[in-house]
Amino acid sequence: MLITYPQPNGQVAVVMPTGDVNDAIKDVPEGVEYKIVESIDIDNDFFNAYEFDAETGAKVNIDKAKAIHLDKFRSARAPKLSKLDIDFMKAVEVGDEAKKAEIIAAKQALRDVTLTPLPDDLAGIKATWPEIIL
Repeated sequence: MLITYPQPNGQVAVVMPTGDVNDAIKDVPEGVEYKIVESIDIDNDFFNAYEFDAETGAKVNIDKAKAIHLDKFRSARAPKLSKLDIDFMKAVEVGDEAKKAEIIAAKQALRDVTLTPLPDDLAGIKATWPEIIL
């Protein structure tokens, strides 16, 4: 058995009692609605996207899940952008205008990964990964 309740920031809190669930209710802040559930299906990669739900205990906020996934895109592209920065400076040093233009386009393509449309379901969001940042 688990206890879920809303945190002040809107995210769900999950209490995993070590004994009787009724003894663990004291861990829920006073006056806060809670739900006792048998189990809960939360994807830990998107834990911060889950919010309290009075019927199921927790539900995913798709907009928050999308934002988390876009942050993963940003993290994956960061080393690629850093390498391109170095390549760009090398092209500047030798005056290679064609190489500079190529790098500028590549950097813009990496920046544009955050414009990738994401589906409205968690499985679809997780499956979406632009080829350029693989």
